[in-house]
Amino acid sequence: MAADIIDGKISMYVLTQEQINQIAAVAGEEALKRFCTEQAKHDRKRARQENKVSKTKKMLSSYRRIKATLSDEAEFTEEEQIELRWKFIQDLMGNSKEAVTRSERMVNDEEKRRQEDLYCVYRIEKAVEMYREECEKSGSEEAKRRYRELHMMYLEEKQYSVQEISTVENVSEKTVYKDLGIAYGIVAVYLLGI
Repeated sequence: MAADIIDGKISMYVLTQEQINQIAAVAGEEALKRFCTEQAKHDRKRARQENKVSKTKKMLSSYRRIKATLSDEAEFTEEEQIELRWKFIQDLMGNSKEAVTRSERMVNDEEKRRQEDLYCVYRIEKAVEMYREECEKSGSEEAKRRYRELHMMYLEEKQYSVQEISTVENVSEKTVYKDLGIAYGIVAVYLLGI
């Protein structure tokens, strides 16, 4: 039975079981659509977060290699770059116009890659430094341990294994993995944003 209020009078309607079933079916379908939409939003948000964590882990893993290649490379001043370009052109002696553009492109590409690597190292170091400050401010020994574990795993000269870290910190390997997972999530915010 349904009712409407018109001009202060209540009108009553009788609904059949079939009509009630139709209303329930439509309401159920609509609720399911809204649930699926909300679930999809939640899944996308979780996937973005997981992607940021895995990207952070990848960046941390490549930190030592990038830093090693940067320290091996000599940084050229603008004058040195110009001089190297002209020496290259003189060696080719001939296709000067084509050689200039190709050689300049090579030098520019190499310098651009080097600048990107420098920036990547800077971002990693800055994010980890901010994480260290957060851990120290928290006063939690657990947070400080997570920072030390992350630092040993990725940033120190000597690369520690999980087993070595667990021995140094006097915790189980499972705890080290759990701590690193938490640290990745926090560093991801500093490194890649929310």
